[in-house]
Amino acid sequence: MPHEEQLAVLFADVSGSTQMYETLGDVRARGIVARCIADMAEATHRHGGRLIKTIGDEVMTTFPNAAAAAEAACEMQEAITGQVVEGRPLAIRVGFHFGPILSEETDVFGDAVNLAARLANEAKSGQILTSGATVEQLEGPRREACRQIDLTQVKGKREQIAIHEVVWRAADATVMRAPWATEHRDSGRLRFVAGDTRLELGEGHPSLTIGRADQNDLVVRQPEVSRLHARIEYRNGRFVLTDLSANGTFVAFDGGETRYVHRDNQELTGSGTLGLGQAVAPDSQTTVRFGPG
Repeated sequence: MPHEEQLAVLFADVSGSTQMYETLGDVRARGIVARCIADMAEATHRHGGRLIKTIGDEVMTTFPNAAAAAEAACEMQEAITGQVVEGRPLAIRVGFHFGPILSEETDVFGDAVNLAARLANEAKSGQILTSGATVEQLEGPRREACRQIDLTQVKGKREQIAIHEVVWRAADATVMRAPWATEHRDSGRLRFVAGDTRLELGEGHPSLTIGRADQNDLVVRQPEVSRLHARIEYRNGRFVLTDLSANGTFVAFDGGETRYVHRDNQELTGSGTLGLGQAVAPDSQTTVRFGPG
């Protein structure tokens, strides 16, 4: 029978593994990823954690408390990030959160699991992210080495979530105390138009997805567009695009520059046009307009 308990849930994955498979081939790339998975599993067990599952290049683990998860996350980074194997630098990204979960035999479920996965997805190569609530569970030097880097809206949550980076390199251990980190900002709404579909982002509707699949909020059915191409979120008064696609997203600001975003983030300001999978052109069928609501 499933039962509730408080645990720290941690996700970690190998950055750039898709490109590794493409350039090194399946056998060599799989060997490298397997060694990284083994290092992450060893760090988990060393700090009293439990390996729940591996999913390709990713591990999902749980720990009895936030401190154990933080120590394991730092050990994972120290063991892997910075190594050069087959001429390629290795790196992982990690996200973890402490909270109530539903445990059922060999798997765990619940909001804490979803938030931990979201944090891992937001992390950059070589980065560890956690929530403000989890940082409050930490003590001493490890807590002092955490710095708030963002506030974000999470689907299903009314309050914004404070995102903290756990600095694991001693040389980077500067605590960031930016004024925006604890202040709520509201910059209104941003409207998106694709064909006949119009949507607005803001506090009442904090996120949307764009892609070729019908499950997206904005559907653009063109072969250059990925099934899930991009996610756009309202974060503490800012509108941030996260590209998730194979071909990238071109962001052409009205009266300004065009930026190419591929598997990265870009803040959207003012008005402009998104080119999904190809550069913005007057006759393009893969564009989405954005501007103030």
